[in-house]
Amino acid sequence: MKTFITIILACIAFTMNAQNLELNESTLNWTGKAAFNNYSLSGTLQTKSGNIDLDDATIKTLSITINMKSLNHDNKDLKKHLRSSDFFDIKTYNTATFTLIEPAIITENKATIKGMMTIKGVSKTETLIVNVMTSETETVLEFETVLDRTDYNVNFNSPSLFKKLKEQAIADDFTLKGRLVFN
Repeated sequence: MKTFITIILACIAFTMNAQNLELNESTLNWTGKAAFNNYSLSGTLQTKSGNIDLDDATIKTLSITINMKSLNHDNKDLKKHLRSSDFFDIKTYNTATFTLIEPAIITENKATIKGMMTIKGVSKTETLIVNVMTSETETVLEFETVLDRTDYNVNFNSPSLFKKLKEQAIADDFTLKGRLVFN
């Protein structure tokens, strides 16, 4: 009987520490830049859905879907060009995803998460450092990472692929910064 009660209490404690939360709000900002000067552009993206499964100090699962139709910039011509097949081809690839591929330990409110990023149908393992803030009802992840667009077949005016572009070259790397709120 003692063993049975111990097992029940352990299950209750486990359940109390486990959280499966849905993405409630998000902020995603991107910044791209020219390859050979200081010119840079920034815009926003919106998420479509997401969830996180936490157990004590471990992120067990994490899945984020980004709505690529939300790709935005103040300049309407640039916004249209970024959405075209030259860049992200959102008519064909209207979402991008990130899915955690191994559990991540949270230490001192930080975690190194390793996941599969899929953009334009191309999947690649990416590693991000995230700040993690948790409460009884909410978990917030904040991050800033640099991605290489050419890894995902976004090759327009890439200096690594087109050597003679000079001032019209667009850097391969872009920055993605985000704040994701789960509850």
